[in-house]
Formats: sequence, structure tokens, C-alpha cells
Amino acid sequence: MEKRMKTLFVSFATQKGGVGKSTFTIYAASWLHYVKGLNVAVVDCDYPQHSIIKQKKRDMEVVKTTPVYQNLLVEQTGRLKKKAYPVIGSTPPDCMTDWRRFEGKSDIHYDMVLFDLPGTMGSDGVIAAISALDYLFVPIKADRLVLESTLNFATTINDRLIKTGVSALKGLHLFWNMVDRRERTTLYDVYQQGFSLLGLDCLKTRIPVRSNFTKDLSAMGGPVYRSTLFSPDAAFTKECGFDTFMDEIISVLKTCLLYTSPSPRD
Repeated sequence: MEKRMKTLFVSFATQKGGVGKSTFTIYAASWLHYVKGLNVAVVDCDYPQHSIIKQKKRDMEVVKTTPVYQNLLVEQTGRLKKKAYPVIGSTPPDCMTDWRRFEGKSDIHYDMVLFDLPGTMGSDGVIAAISALDYLFVPIKADRLVLESTLNFATTINDRLIKTGVSALKGLHLFWNMVDRRERTTLYDVYQQGFSLLGLDCLKTRIPVRSNFTKDLSAMGGPVYRSTLFSPDAAFTKECGFDTFMDEIISVLKTCLLYTSPSPRD
């Protein structure tokens, strides 16, 4: 049987809003698809917001009226020999079915699918969707309410779905977002010791507060930050540590990013 790369199911998810899960999904998808050359798809399950679907529509509207982005898109498509990654609208209960339907009609083998889920485990179908993932990355920030909510979410998933072996999840990893670099690093070290006591893993790279993370394409042109159509600005991703962060994620996923015989799920 011909061997091919396993399709990984990944999500940036939490049950606390305003921590950047959708923004990280866009940045990660664009970095992996346009910079690292993986074939990536996004399934936007965050109904009814569908913020990533709306983001792609806004991006396309700006490109239509902005020559500098039109030229950039032509150059990027020619260089990479592939189009922008697809964004599929769905809901948590239907996300896997909708993905399989899309996959069955595509002649492209996708290396990774990123699922953008609603920000609460109470939403219909969320637990089942998380159970079908391979890896879950959970953003946190140094705010008491965010920490309490996020740790409750993470420990519940870890204890009920990973440790028990009842799901496809291979790992859950916390990561620090919106870090004020003026704060004492020892504070984060103490937090991470607490995570270890709870049996939770936390990535080493800490993403700082940067207003550019939420800057969309402008009709005036300028550097690309958050976009579904282009790779994020290289100087920005290096300065804020996003490149290092994604390299760390790749190191987590690399054991699965190997050529294996297709499994029944693939």
C-alpha cells in the first residue's frame, strides 16, 4: 500500500474568550501553509460567529481593490504552486462529517486540519469534536479569571479524555499568550511548576502582547499580519517569537508528521 503523510487534527482551544484562539488559528494556518509548505485546511466550527470565514471574506475584498496585495498574491501563488488554504464552515456536531465530505471531493492530501471551536465545552458537540483531535493547544494569560477557567478546561480534558484513553487525543499543551515582558519571569516559572503538579504540559515559548497580532489587511497596503491569504510578516513573527513558538509546536507534532500507511480515519 502506498504510504502517505497522516492528516493531523489540531485545535487552539479554550473556554475563555479574548485569549486569541481564532487569531492563533489563522496565524498558525498561514505560517504552516505559506511558510513551511504544508497543505493545511481550516474548519471554522465557531458557529454562529464563524470569525475565520468572515476574515477570509474581508481579506479577499481588500485584495480585489488593492494592487500591492494583488501582485503579492500572484507572486506567492506562482512561487508556492498552490492556492490559499480552504476555510470550511461547520458546527461542532458536524465538523468531522463536513471535513470528510470536503476531503472526499478534493484531490489534495492535507497534512493538517485546524479546527476553530466555540469557547465553551457546554456547546453542543464540542467534547465529541475535541475527542476526535490529535493535539490541543490551549492559550493562557496571567489573569486570575482566565487561569481558573483555562485550568479547569485543561484538567477536565486531560483527566477525562487523555489519561483514560477514550479519545484520539495524544496531547494537550498550554502556552502563554499576551505576556507583558516587563513582568517578572519568575512569576511564570511559578505558574508552570503548578501546571506540572496538575500533570499539564506548558510550551516554553511565551508570546508577548503585540497590537499587530490583530491588524488585518489594509486598503492602504503595508505589511501583512493577520491574514488567511498570506504568510505573516517575517520580521514581525521573528521579533515576537512566533517563529520559535511554531517550531516548538512542530517539534511536538513531528512524531505524527511522518509517512505512515493510511489509517481508517484517514
